[in-house]
Amino acid sequence: MTSSVMFVVVLTDPSRIASPTRRIPEQRRAPVETAVEVARSRLRKGWRLEAAQLLDRCVRARQLDKIEDATLTERWAYAQDRCTGNGRTALKEPVLQRAIAWVTAEELAAGDRALAEDKPFAAARFGLAADRIDPRGTRSAFLQASALYRAAQKSLARAAEIGEADILAEGPEAVGPIDFTTLTTESPESRDPRRTVPAHLRRADRCLRKAIPLILRASADPELRLECDYLSSAVERMLHGLTERRATTDRMAAACACLVDYDAFVRHYADQVLRRPADRSSFRSSLGALAARVDRLLASSPPNSAEARLLTTLAGGVANMRRAFTS
Repeated sequence: MTSSVMFVVVLTDPSRIASPTRRIPEQRRAPVETAVEVARSRLRKGWRLEAAQLLDRCVRARQLDKIEDATLTERWAYAQDRCTGNGRTALKEPVLQRAIAWVTAEELAAGDRALAEDKPFAAARFGLAADRIDPRGTRSAFLQASALYRAAQKSLARAAEIGEADILAEGPEAVGPIDFTTLTTESPESRDPRRTVPAHLRRADRCLRKAIPLILRASADPELRLECDYLSSAVERMLHGLTERRATTDRMAAACACLVDYDAFVRHYADQVLRRPADRSSFRSSLGALAARVDRLLASSPPNSAEARLLTTLAGGVANMRRAFTS
């Protein structure tokens, strides 16, 4: 008796047959990407060795799958480089800047949003936060420089809103009588001193001068060089104009101080009779000191300027007082 063996052939779609060499990379891709993100988080926290070890395992996993991942290799090299400390880097500058931008992506994005919302100081703080992670970033430097330039613009705009009229309002109408013996070159301020025109101008000057080294740092990046050149020119122009503006404001403030002292002087002696020789001597010396201040400031003021007109009026008042005293 013979036995027969029946073979059953099941036809299957070839495209549905599993291919280990094709599916393994797909299975490993998600874990590798997750590990890379964990390594980035560790780099942000300053855990450089742990991040380097994790990225090393990710690179080896890609090599086993025969996948070329240039971006992963750059990030692995950056983590290895960070393990050597904060000294000179062995990485090429473009590789370094791409890696820093990857690590500090949150800070850079938040800084750009703050700048778009016209919040320059918040944008500058985000740039500083990026520098605390890695102080070599050119994008964070450009972000901070741009924010400081915008802050200087806003300070100048606020100073323009106050104007010279408000500076004059800080004169005799804004303060009470003061002792004529305490003549001062500083203008009394009836409001918050941080909100006066000189304060806004000083803030703008500080912002612009802090922006200069940041622009130099950012200009090392070829991708930012043109923008840095434009920003540098804008900062220089604003600094030049600000120097002139501050000089004018300082002269006006000194003239207003003379006006305040002159008013206090008149109020003090309005109803007094100078009978004693000591009173007359004090009057002459104080009035002479005020006249000398007015003449010195008038000599250094541009002709036909607001401060020159104010000082000319004061000089006439002081001369009239001298004539009235000697007559």
